[in-house]
Amino acid sequence: MLTDLIAASADDAAVIPHTPGHANIWPTLEVTSVEPTQWASLRLILQQQSLPSAMAAPVALSHAMQDFERIGAVGEIGDPWLVLLPEDLSLRLAQVSEDQIAPLARAWAASEIERRPQWSAELLEFMLSDMSAFAASAVAQGHRLFLWICP
Repeated sequence: MLTDLIAASADDAAVIPHTPGHANIWPTLEVTSVEPTQWASLRLILQQQSLPSAMAAPVALSHAMQDFERIGAVGEIGDPWLVLLPEDLSLRLAQVSEDQIAPLARAWAASEIERRPQWSAELLEFMLSDMSAFAASAVAQGHRLFLWICP
C-alpha cells in the first residue's frame, strides 16, 4: 500500500484524488503503509501520551477515527482515495519538539506491535521527525494534511 501525506488547502481536496502526479503539485511526504488506523493510534498518543488498556484500545481507536474524513466518492477497487486528517492531529504533530520524538516513537511502536511488528522505535523516530516538520510547515502555511492512499 502506498500512502503519502499531502499539505494542501481545503479547496484543493476535491481535485487531489483525481490528479496524477500530485507530488509535483502539492507538498508531499511519503509515509509508506501508514494507514488511517495507525494515524488514529498516533492521535491518541499525542492527545494522552499513553494508550488505553488492550481491552479499551479498539473502542478508543474507533472513536479517534471518527473525525477522519474520506474525500470524494468511492471509486473502483484499487483506485487511490484521500482522507482529511483531523485538524487537532495536524496541530499536535506540528508542535512535537525534538526531545519528544523518541518517547512518542516508542509509544507508537508499542501500540502497533500486533498490526505492524516490523515497526521499530528507531524507524518511527525518523518518520515522526519528518512528519512533525512536514506538519509544522503545512500549519504555518495554513494548509490541511491529507492522507493519499493507493491500495
